[in-house]
Amino acid sequence: MYLAPKSLPLFIALFLFGCTSSQPDKTAQPDKMKIDPITASQKCVSLDTAGNYDSAFPYCKASAENDNIYAQTLVGSMYFRGKGTQQSYEQAAYWFQKVAKQGDVNAQAIVGSMYFQGKGVPQNNAQASDWFQKVARQVNLNPMVVVGDMYLSGQWVGQNNEQAAYWYQMAAEQGDSNAQFRLGTMYYGGQIPQDFVQAAYWYQKSAEQGNFNAQAFLGGMYYEGKGVVKDNKQAYAWLSVAATHNEEAIKPRDSVAAQLSPDELMEAQILAAEYIGKYSVK
Repeated sequence: MYLAPKSLPLFIALFLFGCTSSQPDKTAQPDKMKIDPITASQKCVSLDTAGNYDSAFPYCKASAENDNIYAQTLVGSMYFRGKGTQQSYEQAAYWFQKVAKQGDVNAQAIVGSMYFQGKGVPQNNAQASDWFQKVARQVNLNPMVVVGDMYLSGQWVGQNNEQAAYWYQMAAEQGDSNAQFRLGTMYYGGQIPQDFVQAAYWYQKSAEQGNFNAQAFLGGMYYEGKGVVKDNKQAYAWLSVAATHNEEAIKPRDSVAAQLSPDELMEAQILAAEYIGKYSVK
């Protein structure tokens, strides 16, 4: 039977039982390694661009810790999406806030959305409002639309149509014409459950505020009879309004006109003049 000795010389004990058992394995945490800042930055960008997130993360983290703003953005995005590292909204919020404090409008929008939803940070409407106001001071676009655009494109946060529609709806219900148009387009195109009635509803809301893209799309829906009762006079009128700012609406308007009788065309032109007076952007 094996009997353990009552004591062992220290160097033998360290050899047998390991001197690092009570400390994390340094090799298992490459983000803690000392990496040359320039090398870290170059490796971070090249590996991330190639989609090799597992390899990119330690370099990006090292570069981020050296105050590289672009790397901080990538690290925040990796934590948010769970790419290259375990998903952590808390860590994502930490890194995005670092970027947001440097004045980056997209980071400010995302941080505002995270406070609004309580994602990675305690839910705080006042903080959300503060970050959204910072966005509004920099761009002529509703901050919630900025967030929706990022989810729609997948920039930083991963592509998510449901979240995009959520943020567009929030802004649309506040009367934002850009959000109304974007939401209508998502309903029309089936990026969320396709609903032509909802598409026409939001296009109408946006069109009445002077959004010429919405006016053109609404005219097309009246022509096709999608989501609304087919009405070529309405189609002509809305396409006429759109054509005052978008030459591409002229050809479809004239195509609709060719299908109207002389009396119908006169009525459509009277309606168009009324709509131009009410809904054309001055």
